[in-house]
Amino acid sequence: MIRQLQVEQIKARRRHVWAVTAALGLLLCLWGTFNYHNANAQDLAQGYSGLFYQLPLLNTILLPLGLAVIASRLCDWEIKGNTLKLLCTLQKKGSVYDCKALMGLKHLFFIALMETAGVLAAGAYFHFTEKLDVRLLLLHFIEILTAGTFVYLLQQTLSLLWVNQLAPLVVGLIGSFAGLFSLYFPKEISRLIPWSYFSQFTPLRMDWNRQTREMHFHPAEFPTVLFLGFLAVTAGVYIIGKQLFLRKED
Repeated sequence: MIRQLQVEQIKARRRHVWAVTAALGLLLCLWGTFNYHNANAQDLAQGYSGLFYQLPLLNTILLPLGLAVIASRLCDWEIKGNTLKLLCTLQKKGSVYDCKALMGLKHLFFIALMETAGVLAAGAYFHFTEKLDVRLLLLHFIEILTAGTFVYLLQQTLSLLWVNQLAPLVVGLIGSFAGLFSLYFPKEISRLIPWSYFSQFTPLRMDWNRQTREMHFHPAEFPTVLFLGFLAVTAGVYIIGKQLFLRKED
């Protein structure tokens, strides 16, 4: 497995995947902290809460398409070159799926790490007066990894099954819009949209006062049952996706 991962790393060198990962993480950090350049004392007093509430929304918009691009870049080498059959004579077909999944999840991990580090950097740079809640920071990190794993496995399966890589990218774009607009639907409906889960586990709620035009954040109970159910569904996506790939004719 280690040697196969090294081979995948070599194949990905000139695919510019790290450039996509770095650009995506940087865009999320800059977009999330843009409004704090003109922040007043009240905004700084709830700076971390504002970020923890806003960043999941930005993840819902950007990560589905971004992860679709990463999955496509990691998979289209064999698909476009029609070398998948040759590759599967040198290693087990299931290990191809697993190695590419590990490669993609490594990029997802660094995006989550960059965003988490961006929260800490924003607090230091803009001098947030709110005390950092480490629990919220950890939950935010886990939220990105959990929802991102589901989306990436889905996109990788589509990229490996379809020769035309435009189709998986369109699915990622549709996922971005579906995840965003699903947040305006009732919870019973929005929870059926997998791309919305970048925001479903947000541990904060917001109250908006129309008269004073002020926002106030307060903690919400973490949906443990929903989280465990989503993990089970993610495992199902991995199993089904791998089985579809194994049955695919090279």
